Amino acid sequence: MFYGQYTSQIDTNRSITLPGYFLNELAGNIYMIQGFDRNLIIMSENSFTKLYQRVIGLNMADPLVRLLARLLLGNTVLTQLKEADKMQLSERLSDYAELSEENQAVLVGQGDHVEIWSQPNWEKQNLDLQDSVTNANRFASLDLSF
Repeated sequence: MFYGQYTSQIDTNRSITLPGYFLNELAGNIYMIQGFDRNLIIMSENSFTKLYQRVIGLNMADPLVRLLARLLLGNTVLTQLKEADKMQLSERLSDYAELSEENQAVLVGQGDHVEIWSQPNWEKQNLDLQDSVTNANRFASLDLSF
């Protein structure tokens, strides 16, 4: 399970260093996906396979399903660790997420995947997350009981 926040400098080759904690979960093939919020999503092969199976199990006659498949599956790059702890970012996807060597990348654990944000985009997102009054209203309808 991925959780927590970590920062990593983006080098001139568009590579980032992953925290050791993430490396155990990301052995083998790694899937880099265009995120929904100007970020990237990183998944292990196991998690990506589950996502893939859910997407292709949807009704392809539905235009929203086709859009979702294009967004998720059409914007996925298969990668592996470049070195023991470095991952190369796709040029196209890192441009989409506004990741560059001028900024650090923020890696945010999300359970079965990791989000990668540019530092400026994460700061905007984090400001929104810090609004406790808005959070109380926006999350009130979710059943978080256990």
